[in-house]
Amino acid sequence: MSQPTHKPSLEKWLHPGSFLHWQGQNFRLLVGNEADPLTLQVEELVTLKRHTFRLEELLLPQSEEAVGPVFARTLEDLQSELKCIRPAETNPLHTLSLPDQLLKRADAIIGVVEMVERLVNAEAARATLRHGVFRRTPAIRQACAQLAEPVKLPTYYKYRSLFLKHNGDRGQIAADLRRSVFNQVKMDKAQLHFIDTHILRFYARGSLMRLRPSTIFRILQSTLQRTRDLWIDPEQCGAVFPENLVEELLNPKLPLQSILSNPEKARLLKTVEMPSRSWFYQYLRWFEYQPEQGKEVMIARHGKEMWEREQMVFDTYVTRATLPLQYVFADHWLLDIFTVDEKTRNQLDRLWVTVLIDAYSRSILGLALLYEAPCIESIQSALRHAIWPKLSHRELGITDEWVCYGIPQQLSLDNAWAHHSHSLENLARLIGQGGHYNSIDLVFRPPYKGRYGALIERFFGNLSARMKELLPGAIRSSDVKGISQAAQEACLLYQDIYRILHQWIVQYQHTPHSELGGLTPHQKWLEGLQWGIPLVPPLTPSLERSFWRMNSETRRITNKGICAFGLRYWSPELGNAQRVGLDGHPVNYNFSYEPADISRIALFRNAQWVGDLRAKELRQPDGSTLSLSLGEYKMAKAMAHSQGKNTNEWLGYIGEIDELTRSRLAEKKKIQRNVKRKGSSDKIPEPTKSSDYTDLLASFVETDLDEFGKQP
Repeated sequence: MSQPTHKPSLEKWLHPGSFLHWQGQNFRLLVGNEADPLTLQVEELVTLKRHTFRLEELLLPQSEEAVGPVFARTLEDLQSELKCIRPAETNPLHTLSLPDQLLKRADAIIGVVEMVERLVNAEAARATLRHGVFRRTPAIRQACAQLAEPVKLPTYYKYRSLFLKHNGDRGQIAADLRRSVFNQVKMDKAQLHFIDTHILRFYARGSLMRLRPSTIFRILQSTLQRTRDLWIDPEQCGAVFPENLVEELLNPKLPLQSILSNPEKARLLKTVEMPSRSWFYQYLRWFEYQPEQGKEVMIARHGKEMWEREQMVFDTYVTRATLPLQYVFADHWLLDIFTVDEKTRNQLDRLWVTVLIDAYSRSILGLALLYEAPCIESIQSALRHAIWPKLSHRELGITDEWVCYGIPQQLSLDNAWAHHSHSLENLARLIGQGGHYNSIDLVFRPPYKGRYGALIERFFGNLSARMKELLPGAIRSSDVKGISQAAQEACLLYQDIYRILHQWIVQYQHTPHSELGGLTPHQKWLEGLQWGIPLVPPLTPSLERSFWRMNSETRRITNKGICAFGLRYWSPELGNAQRVGLDGHPVNYNFSYEPADISRIALFRNAQWVGDLRAKELRQPDGSTLSLSLGEYKMAKAMAHSQGKNTNEWLGYIGEIDELTRSRLAEKKKIQRNVKRKGSSDKIPEPTKSSDYTDLLASFVETDLDEFGKQP
């Protein structure tokens, strides 16, 4: 927090009766030393201790966290100024875990102490002016009687003791008001294990849309009703805890009698009682607001193995999945192959593929192939490809079926920046269309825990192995020689890789999988559809634009339209859009855009699509709009800035960038022709046509792909 600045003229504050805040304490200024005006006599408001400060000492530089000195004529002015300087201190984070009634009592205690001290200090000042005798105890008793809700003297001393003990901190005072037996549970180990297991499994997931406490409580009731009030007794288990017995007790499809018929399992069970609803809610809040302490308590009660087993839920998604789309994994992979550009067949590049895989059927739900590193477009494009029935393979002439589609119920992601974006969270919510369809529950895999995404990592590993074996330009070794050889062999285009990935994935869908009991992912998917086909919303223009990148900032409609990226956007629909709400305040709008073409944006209000707007500055004489990517826009602004011109003049450099690209491309082709004419040994080989490679690689695709389903 920045330190407030004060005017150098402090004479108007330095008189008896003024107030000072310094180093976390409030003081009242007393009569100073006339011989030395820079020496201040002050008195603490609460303890009445007197101190002597030098003015130079008060004005020394403070740390960034420190506040002061702050001077004011009255105590009310001092408190108001401190609230403006330190607004966050009025609601510290640790107060979030305290009940409202305790916080209200703490506020009342602070108000009583400050009001009484204010009245007592005023009486002391009047006694000084009258040159009379001031007695503090009668003054306190009189001040306590003058309060709106009078308090007795012993009560005030108790309040004052709490105030001094915690230096007036609201949260610490509220915490001190708790009963001495708070959080000291009177439950046996079986009850605690029963409750903690459900909290860790169903509540402590850190997901975007976690279950409500009332839902968790109903799950507890349902579990005990199904198990006839029986649960595992940790004291009977010994050193080896029966993990499989926990899964059986929580499995709603498994009859209890099948567990009780096994004597070894039956002897480990014990009758437990449901906690009260109020106790459970209070315990759940404590666990939520103090996660680190909650982790320590769980490990101390049940051991580190239980904590890790329940938190490493991603390792068990495969065995838990009972339906398609229940658990879906998404990840990105930088392909181990160089591609070339279509114009020169010489510019090298590497592509990123984003894949979604279903844990139940091992089916590939969708993919996206982009030049850009993992970004918002990567995951949202893959989601769009996964949710609706697929046509991409049909457009490429692939006749085999790729039928899996639908809205993932729970999407497992790593902790990449793009996955924590407002755009993806907004899409996960909007896809449900107000509850008519499933929304997407986003779950983030812990960082540095690659094994949590082992299902999709295994697929990438096998895909990489086949690519290195079959495709020219594949990077078979990470050393300089291997990379150089891959660069020399590179000849495939983007569309070649796009087609090959579709061929391999469709073949994989119809290849028997070793972990599916001999079924193919396609057959396993159809088996799961016996419970019902996926329901997806119609792909309307509004929903289509929800898959664009959403800007986190809002905009207001002005006379110039909507301003973004230094451009002004307008459309005829904007004339009918509401600018001022019923409350008299301007209406805020959100907008989404495609980084590949910022000449158009989609305007939204409260998740409702208003219409598409186009940039006025990019309008051409024939009425069309010049397509401009976000990267080209930034490059043009950088060129304007480098030449010392106003960055608002960037538009003139767009044509210059195109001309520069064409001239450099012509120079490159001329050099290549000269090299070929001279017959140089290092001439550039003429690349084979992409169609030839497509026919060549089609034969490779016909090979058996059973290895895709095995551990690499």
